[in-house]
Order: sequence, then structure tokens, then C-alpha cells
Amino acid sequence: MRFRPIAGYASIAACATTAAAALLLAACGGGAGGGAPDDGPPDDLGAWGLFADAPAQIPAADVIPYEVIAPLYSDYTAKRRFFRLPPGGRIGWRERGPWRFPVGTVVVKTFSMPRDLRDPAAGERLLETRLLVREADGWVPHVYVWDDARTAARRRVAGARLPVEWIHHDGTRRTSTWRVPNTNQCRECHGRARTEVLGLHTAQLARLHDYGAGPVDPIDHFRDLGLFEEAPPAGPRPAFPDPFGDGPLADRARAYLDANCAHCHRAAGAASETGLRLGAEVEDPIELGICRPPFSAGAGTGGLHFDVVPGDPAASILVRRMRSTDPEVRMPELGSSVPHEEGIALVSAWIAAMDPPGCD
Repeated sequence: MRFRPIAGYASIAACATTAAAALLLAACGGGAGGGAPDDGPPDDLGAWGLFADAPAQIPAADVIPYEVIAPLYSDYTAKRRFFRLPPGGRIGWRERGPWRFPVGTVVVKTFSMPRDLRDPAAGERLLETRLLVREADGWVPHVYVWDDARTAARRRVAGARLPVEWIHHDGTRRTSTWRVPNTNQCRECHGRARTEVLGLHTAQLARLHDYGAGPVDPIDHFRDLGLFEEAPPAGPRPAFPDPFGDGPLADRARAYLDANCAHCHRAAGAASETGLRLGAEVEDPIELGICRPPFSAGAGTGGLHFDVVPGDPAASILVRRMRSTDPEVRMPELGSSVPHEEGIALVSAWIAAMDPPGCD
């Protein structure tokens, strides 16, 4: 679901035009210019100074919007993403792996439910805005839930349950319950031992974005603004394909699994003990689950014997768990309760195309 381009960034682009642009961000105005206020996280989202118009999701002048190529599926919600560096702060760029951000950085993601998935002009309902704040000892999550009037968002440590409804792609009216996570659940995905930002890395950010003068490569744009400690090299960089674009099927499916599963299914993730690794960099077929008996799925197997059976999605535990609505079976465990029809179709097509078929 794509909404109109977000306005409000042209002022910072005009203000920051030299190699020292990052040092000038605070002079552009429009925000607190750092992490949490001195007296701790405020109860009102507006106190962070992140938005010029929060209900319209227009960022403050020192807040930078971005998009990712392979977004995390979250029950058909739409998402808007932003970050703000502290005054003088710069990003440590990496070709692979998460970028390094200075203390005081705030990463922002707002979730909304479109009224009609077929028609962005039909509007939306704001649900929540999540923050990750880089403090001296790591990233700290804060969750803000929008009120019924959609004019303000209040901090919720314990999470919330919000009834939502929408018109689906097929024209049917659907309903579900949106689960706002508590702050501990945020760490389940972003890392319990070491909380990390997930989407701000090179392979996810090659998607063109309009910052007021036409679509540009975001990494080149951030480089031109002087936001990096050292400028990334020019030329080709690692980039995910659009999972629902026209790239090679296997590459698209792997990008989808990386964005939706690898934050837990990695060596340092919440599902590390399973041995199933679903990051795009994984090459070992056994780690990917191909003809691999499950280690700890329990009832989630449904009597099936392998995580992935080449040529047979219906015999693959991975697909079974993606399809399930049973809280004890479904995957992912958090962040979604409505099966992603398009994602299931993509992963099923990838498995169906594997050769040779079957597991000995």
C-alpha cells in the first residue's frame, strides 16, 4: 500500500547542502534535535517534536523519511518510517549489516490501517507510532497509541488491543484485532540481548524516494547531506529485490523471508535455538530448512516432517505455520495475526520451483 509522498522534507534539503550538513540539522529547526527529553520519555508523542503535523504524518524539518524495499508484513497495515539524528550526529555506514547510529538518534515508525486497500484516497486510521531511541547503553523502545479522534498519541508501556476493519483487495470487508506490543515484545523482534534497528541497512534502502526534487537513491541523498561519518562508495551496492516485483523468484522469496523472519531466525535472534536461519545471506540448504527435520516446533509441525520440502509447499512446515491462525502455531509469533496471502503465495511458489523435488 503506497500513500502520497510525505511532505515537509524540502526545508531540510535546502538547509543541508554542504558536506557539513549534518552539523546544520538543528539550525533547520522543527524538533527536539536529540533523544528523549531530559526528564524521560514523555506521555504525549507530540512532546518529542518529531512532526510538524503528527495526524498528517508530516515530519519536522530535522526528521528524515525513508522507505524499505522489503517491508515487514503487519496485518495489511501501512507504515511510514522516519529517523532523526542528534545535532552533529553522523551515521556509520556499512555495506552489510545494520548501520551504526549515534546516541540521541530516534527512529520512528507509524502504523495505520487503510480503509480500502484498493484505494489509498479512501483514507486511513492511525493506530500507533513506535520509537527506537539510541541511548548510551543501547536502543530503547517506546510505543504510542493514537486516540479515537486520531489527533494525539499517548505512551503505552503495556500495549493495547485495537479492533480494526478494512476493505480487502478482493472487495470484501474484513475485521481483526490489531495488537500493539508492549515494550518487552519490541525486544523480542529487535533483539533481547542487544536491541537493533532492523530496516536501516544498505540492502533495504536502495528504493528510490522523493525528497522534494524527484526520486533519488536515499543512500546517495544521505551522503550528499553529509549524514555519514565516511561517505559510502559510489557504484553498485547490495540491494534486495522487491518481493512482489519482477525479479528472480528465489531472490524475491529470500528477501521476503529476510524481512519477515530473519530477525528471529538468526544466530542472535529469539528463535536461534531452532537452528533455522532465514536471512538472505544464508547459503546452507539445511540452515534454510530444506529437507531439515524441525528441532523444536512441537505441535506446530502438524505431523509434517521437514521445514521445507522441495516441490511441495503443502508438505512444508514453513508454509503451514505461515498459513495458521492458531496462536500456538502461526509464524511470525508477534506482529501479525492475519495470514499474509501474498507472502504465502510467494514462498509457496519458491518451494514449488525447487529442484530436485522431495526429501529422501
